[in-house]
Order: sequence, then structure tokens, then C-alpha cells
Amino acid sequence: MKLSRKIIIWSVVLYFVLSIPLSLLHEVGHVSVCAASGFDFRIWVDATGGHMLCSGRPHDRLAYNAMGGIFGATGSAAILGFWVFAKRHYAILVVGLAYMVDQIAKIILEGFYTRIYESGGTDVYITALQVISWLGFMLYFARVKEAAKVATSDI
Repeated sequence: MKLSRKIIIWSVVLYFVLSIPLSLLHEVGHVSVCAASGFDFRIWVDATGGHMLCSGRPHDRLAYNAMGGIFGATGSAAILGFWVFAKRHYAILVVGLAYMVDQIAKIILEGFYTRIYESGGTDVYITALQVISWLGFMLYFARVKEAAKVATSDI
């Protein structure tokens, strides 16, 4: 099986270039509910990604917990939308899909399985899901279609 180097290289570049903006967009989702509830917040980035700290506990915990993933999924959808207008470069599709998988998992975990998510016990699994989906999409869309070979005995 042959793979397109161009798709692989651009997938790697885009994945890492967009990791901080998408992480911050996810945190801005939490910030939106925190600020709307009248609380102060702090947002920062470190080696593990984006983080935010709300100075209080917003009344609508489901909205607060899920809004990060909703903002992140919206950012992922924007990447997928850009793919349509970017001459359908598959590296953009790969990265958009991988981030969408990650953000949907976070909506579910943060929104509905909050205690498990906040314990940190799922961090490795979420990261593994994101990386495996990214690699899977990258390998799938980087495949180069080869012309069918006709055996001489078939002629």
C-alpha cells in the first residue's frame, strides 16, 4: 500500500499547529458559562494543553461542563467546512475529523460523566482516542489508489 507523503506531512503539521487554538477554544466554551454566571476566571496553556479555572460553581453544571466540547466541536466543524473550500485537501479533513472525535468524547465525558472526567482517570484514554483516530484517518485518506493490474493469463 502506497501512502501520500503530502497528506501525511500536512496532517502532522496541521494537527500540531491547531492543537493550541482548538484547546483554547474548548476552554473558552467553559469560560462563556462561567462568565455568564458572574464569576471571574483564569485561562492558560501549558505543555498538557489549555486550562481554565472558574472562581465559582455555575448553577447549570451540565452547560458548564459540556460547553467546552461544544465550542471545540464547532471549531472542528469549521475545519471540516474549510476543507470543502480548500480544494478538498485531505490533510484538513483528517485533522478536522480527529479533533471532532476528541471534542464529542469530551462533550459526553465532561457533560454526563463529570466525576470520572474530573478524576483525571480518562485523560490517557481521551488522548489515545484522539491520536488513534488521527492516525487512522490519516492512513485511510493518505492511501494512493493504484491502477488495477491485469494478469497476462486474463488476456
